[in-house]
Amino acid sequence: MTVGRCHKVARVHPAEGKEQWWIFTPDDEVHERSLVVLRGRKKSTQRTYAYSLVDHLNFLEVHGLDETQVRFDHLVRYMAGITGSADAGVFGLAWRDPSKKPLGVDAANNVAMVLRVYYEGLAVAGVKIDPRLLVKLEGRLTPVRGQEDRWIRSNPLSAGTSSHRPRMVPDEVIEVLLERPGVLLRTRDRMIVIWLKDSGIRVGGLCGLRFCDLHLQPPYECNQRTDPHIHIIPRDDNPNGAAAKSYDKTSYEGPDGVTINGVIRMASPQMISSYYAYLLDDYLPIEPLVDHDQVLVNFAVGHMGTAIKTSRIRKMLREACGRAGLPGHVVPHAFRHRAASDLYAASDFNAQFVADEFGWKDRKMVTTRYGRSANRHAAGHIQRAWQASATDDPVAHLQP
Repeated sequence: MTVGRCHKVARVHPAEGKEQWWIFTPDDEVHERSLVVLRGRKKSTQRTYAYSLVDHLNFLEVHGLDETQVRFDHLVRYMAGITGSADAGVFGLAWRDPSKKPLGVDAANNVAMVLRVYYEGLAVAGVKIDPRLLVKLEGRLTPVRGQEDRWIRSNPLSAGTSSHRPRMVPDEVIEVLLERPGVLLRTRDRMIVIWLKDSGIRVGGLCGLRFCDLHLQPPYECNQRTDPHIHIIPRDDNPNGAAAKSYDKTSYEGPDGVTINGVIRMASPQMISSYYAYLLDDYLPIEPLVDHDQVLVNFAVGHMGTAIKTSRIRKMLREACGRAGLPGHVVPHAFRHRAASDLYAASDFNAQFVADEFGWKDRKMVTTRYGRSANRHAAGHIQRAWQASATDDPVAHLQP
C-alpha cells in the first residue's frame, strides 16, 4: 500500500540558469529544508541526494513525523525497511512503491550517508534536531583497512560492508554479442559493446562523449598522451542528461579550445575501427538531423538524431541478450569490471596503474575489489592443494 500524498523529485531551472534536482512537497511546494544539502552540489551528486532523501521524507509523511521529532530508532527502522530486513507485513511498506526491490549494501550505505549529512546539515542551519540523535549519528573514528594513516567516521546507520565480488561479462557472452549475426542490429550497437569492453568506460561517460573528446589520430593537440585516447569529462550540460563521474577539479578546456584532463583512456585499434564504421554506416546519413556534439545518437522514429541516453544502452543490451538466447542480461558496468580485472592481471597487478587509468583516487580500491578475480593463477594453486591432500581416486567407485 502506498501513500497518496508523497514528496517527489523534479528537475528545475532556477534563476541562475543551471539545471538542478529539487524535492517538492505533496502540495507541490519546494521542500525548503532539503535545499540545505542539495544546494551547491554538482548535478549528478544532487540527483543522487534528492532521490535518496525523498524516500525518507515520504517515510516521515506517512508516520506523521517532522525532522525535529525524529529519533535514532526511527532511522534504524527506516533503514531496515529499505534493505528488506524488516517484516513488511501483508500491506508492505506504506511509504514505498511495492515495485521497488530492497536496496543492496552499497546503495543502502549511500542512503545512510545522505541521512547523516541531512540531519547534521539541518542542525548547522539552526533546525532544532534532537541532540541525542546527533550524538548517535557522530559514530566513531575507525582506521581504513590497509591504510594505517587514514581514519574515517563510522556510520551507525550503515548496512555493513559489501562482498566486493564484481560480476563480470564472460568471454562466451562477449563472443556471442560481437560474432553471432542478428544479435546487434546496428553498427552503433557494435561500437558501444566494443568501447565498453576495451575501455571500461562507465555508461554515463560513454553517453557523455563529444567529438572533441576523441583524440584518435595524430597530432594529439592536448599533448597529454602520445597514443590514440579519449578524454572522459564530467559535464552538467549534456542534452541527454548523461554525466561522467570524476573527482578531477581542474579545467577541461585548454587555451586553444582543445579538450584536456579528465580521465584519459587509451583507445584500442578495435575501438577506432568500430568508431569510423559507425560514422560511415549510421551517423553520416542522418547528420543533418543532429543539433548537438554528442558522439552517440538515436535512430528510433521520433528521436532520430537525438543524443542517446544511458537507459537506451541498457535496453539495447537486454534486447541483444534476448535475441541471442542468453540467460539473464548484461549490464554496462559488468564490462567495466571485466576491463579493470583484465588490466590488473596484464599489468602484473600494478594497482596504481589501474587506478590512474580508470580514474580512481585510491589504489586500495583496485586490490580490494579485483585482487581475487584478476588472479589467473588462483585456480592452479587450489588444484595443486587438492592434489597434494587427495587420499584416493574420488571416482574409482564409478568405474564399471
